[in-house]
Amino acid sequence: MRRWFLVIGLLLVAIISAFVVFSITGVIDTPALVWNAAQSISWLKPHAATYSRGLDVEGWMDEQQREIDRQLAELRQSEEALQQLQTQLDQRSQLLDQREQNLNEREETLQKELTERRNIQRLAEIYTEMPVEEAARILEKMEQQLVLDILVEMDMRDAADILTMFPTNLAVSLTKQMGRAD
Repeated sequence: MRRWFLVIGLLLVAIISAFVVFSITGVIDTPALVWNAAQSISWLKPHAATYSRGLDVEGWMDEQQREIDRQLAELRQSEEALQQLQTQLDQRSQLLDQREQNLNEREETLQKELTERRNIQRLAEIYTEMPVEEAARILEKMEQQLVLDILVEMDMRDAADILTMFPTNLAVSLTKQMGRAD
């Protein structure tokens, strides 16, 4: 009888060992076998159904969490892209503000130069209409640069007549400056 117990014991150990080896190697799907066996037992059936619903809910929750993580990653990428675009827009805005300021300064400078040029043209017209001696007497007392600008705007004949009325040193100085200006 002992032999029979020993044979039966060894047979059970061999069956269990084979079952374990087949489970580990993937020949037998042990969880599915256990699950099917549990569902076939009447008193375990309600518990198995509850467990099955719990597994389904866990799977759904994992899927939802993956979707949330994916959307969160997309939002972070979008936020980074928007940050970069905002930085670029700020830089462009600063550049445009600087350019606008430069253009406004240039416009002011040009406006001043234009106004100054018109004033010099008017003065040149006024001094052209005056008698040469009177125009030379007045121009002689002005700053040389203003006199030079007025003479350049005048007709050559009128400018020459006025230059002849100036003292020699002033006429020479103005003539040199006119030679450099052209």
